[in-house]
Amino acid sequence: MPSLRPSDPDILATAVVHSIVVAADPDAPSSGLYYWECARPYTSAVVEAVTTAADPVISSLGRALHDDPGDPELHAALHEALTAPERQGPATRAIFDLAWESECNNRLGYHIGARYTRDEPTVTADDLRALPPGPGLPAGADPEVLVVIPFRDRDTGGARLRNLLACLQSLRDQSFPRDRYQVTVVESDSVPRWRDVIRPYTDNYLFAPKASTFNKSWTVNVGVVHSPGRSEVISILDADVLADRDFVRRNAVRFERPGTMGHLTYRNMLCLDTPSSGRAIRERLWDRAAEPDLDRLRGFTLRRGPGCSLWVRAAAFHRIHGMDERYEGWGGEDIDFNYRFDFANAYDSYDDPLLHLRHPPASALREDGELVNAHIPPLSWKPEEPIGRIDRFAAECAQEGEAA
Repeated sequence: MPSLRPSDPDILATAVVHSIVVAADPDAPSSGLYYWECARPYTSAVVEAVTTAADPVISSLGRALHDDPGDPELHAALHEALTAPERQGPATRAIFDLAWESECNNRLGYHIGARYTRDEPTVTADDLRALPPGPGLPAGADPEVLVVIPFRDRDTGGARLRNLLACLQSLRDQSFPRDRYQVTVVESDSVPRWRDVIRPYTDNYLFAPKASTFNKSWTVNVGVVHSPGRSEVISILDADVLADRDFVRRNAVRFERPGTMGHLTYRNMLCLDTPSSGRAIRERLWDRAAEPDLDRLRGFTLRRGPGCSLWVRAAAFHRIHGMDERYEGWGGEDIDFNYRFDFANAYDSYDDPLLHLRHPPASALREDGELVNAHIPPLSWKPEEPIGRIDRFAAECAQEGEAA
């Protein structure tokens, strides 16, 4: 029976290696916990087939890669063994079949550059604070683009702060005229924990008091509602994105096309590992590269991700009442916004690069394996009060203060 499976051993061997790495690397679940769990039956089948293969070379290399999934030499060695002409028989074809099934049922891919090395110096928030903040919004500017970045860093030892500062500094090194875009950071926490650190690097800082679980949707709405000016276009951007130099210009000018109401800026997001995150930050901010060299980076690819970098017309954002503020924690809020926006507006997506910096895991699943917000019916957001009320959860902070 004809099959749509590729016949090229190089493609299929790559699928084997990638399935093992996605299954074994502790960084992989952080790139998309729900998607990683959904793919486990498929990736685990590949791991089992390779590590128990009758061919001792294949099985030993498979076990070694499973034990050390970040070793580029092991990637290359297993790939070479699987593509060897003398091994193109039924046993290898059976492994290839499992790997292709895994590839077709996994939202997480894998990237390793030919010049990647694990020996990269770390970059800290203090390192970034030593850099000049870059040009701010000129006085009297009337920017048509508003970039909103929701943020909280309560218990990561400054890892999320490091990423935010890298994101903000990359946004100050853009090819788009500086007076045409403004950046707002909304810190949501029980106290304005990082206000004094953040302010030099952003045009607007807002504090949205909330002591309990982080609510990204509400935090974004606060930024949209309370930022100054009357920006025509809104960019909703995760604090862990390292923007290339043409990021703002490339996405802003897309709104000059007739019928454009909003878009996702990417199809596949590259979630960098720890060494690559440091490497990318140094290339972009110290070496002043327009974009980091992908050939030196390693990470996991979130295929067709639902959020992280959205650009929408302000009128369209308000027409669907912004993001659904019932979502608490991480999981589902971007998917719901995409559904509602796409239902009501012409919504595009582009295949631009998007780099996501490594940070400690934040997502969690319920005991039944579903997202924490799975109980909220999609497409059902009909707020009965104005969105983005900055004092909506202020009572939580007052209660926390009284308890202390």
